[in-house]
Formats: sequence, structure tokens, C-alpha cells
Amino acid sequence: MPDPSPERPDYSSYLESSDIIDYDNSLIQDVVDQLTNGINDNVSKVRSIYEFTRDHVFHSFEINATSVTIKASEVIDQGHGTCFSKSHLLAALMRAAGIPTGFCYQVLYDTDLERLVVHGFNGVYIEELQKWVRMDSCTHKDQDDLGFDPLDEQSVRPINTNLGESDDYIIYSSPNKRIIKLFLNSDTLEDLKTLIPAAI
Repeated sequence: MPDPSPERPDYSSYLESSDIIDYDNSLIQDVVDQLTNGINDNVSKVRSIYEFTRDHVFHSFEINATSVTIKASEVIDQGHGTCFSKSHLLAALMRAAGIPTGFCYQVLYDTDLERLVVHGFNGVYIEELQKWVRMDSCTHKDQDDLGFDPLDEQSVRPINTNLGESDDYIIYSSPNKRIIKLFLNSDTLEDLKTLIPAAI
């Protein structure tokens, strides 16, 4: 398996705030302050932020939510998000803590939709390890029974090429524009479900 690599050599682009990764929002600032208070090393900060996003933010489809969240602050405010939205939140929290974070994508087979769909998650740069680590905050706690290991991508879903699934090892500095447009054009999760593309 190849190592994940950043799209841009300048890591400052992986620390930027935006309309979607709106970590200047007070809701994001309050949460990151609580999660990292008293923690000095980045490995522990990454673990704390990852576990919060994984365990305390629901997946929109799993709880049959009616609203569509896209901005990081919306995900915090409403307590749920899709894989893409949760990746926006995790990026906002990490970036607010000074940890470079980007966006990763896979194409996976969705058994409910019976077709291939794009799946979003994150790549995080851990300075102490001098490496990028991919992590998926949509992994369930009971599936991640060994706990988060920053040295291992154990939260990232394995690819089944027999189903047409594929992996992209590039870590992008911004969320995919096509995905963002899809969210902005979806009033409900049902709308969104039918629009999720099979390729980026």
C-alpha cells in the first residue's frame, strides 16, 4: 500500500479556514479548547479530536436525520453529518488545534444503494511522527476495538477491487468542489443519497 501524500507541498494550505471549514466559529473554538485543554503533544490532540468526532457525532444516514449539514459548525450545532460533513468537522477541529489536515476519498460499494459511491475521510499530519496518517471518523467504536493507533491506518476501510472499489492516496487541501456543490443543491438526505457520485 503506498504512503498517502499531500497534494500541496506547503502545509500552510492544510491549516486554512474557509466557509466550509469554518474553525473561526465559536462553536468549533469551544469544542477544540475542551478537547485539547492541558494536552501538549500532537499525537494526543489528534487522538482526542478523532475519538470525539467518531464517537459523539452521529452519521446522518444512520439516525435518519432530515437535515443536511455541510459546514463544520453546522455539524457541531446539529450533532450529525455524512462522511463528508464529518470530515469537514474533523479538519476544522484539527486545524483549529494547529494540526495540518486534508481530505481523502475512496470509491466504495454501498450495499443499501447497490452501487459505487464516493466516500470521504481525512489525512492528518502528525509532526512528532513526521508523517501523514489517514483516518476515517465514520468508523464505529466497536469496529475500532484496538483503539486509535496513529502509526496505523486501521480506521480506513479496506478496498475490494472485485466490486470496483478504488482508493486515492492523495490528501487534498480543500474539500472536493463537486461534493460541496452536491450538498448545496440537496434539500434533504434523500436528495443527497441519489446524487452521491460514483467517482470524483
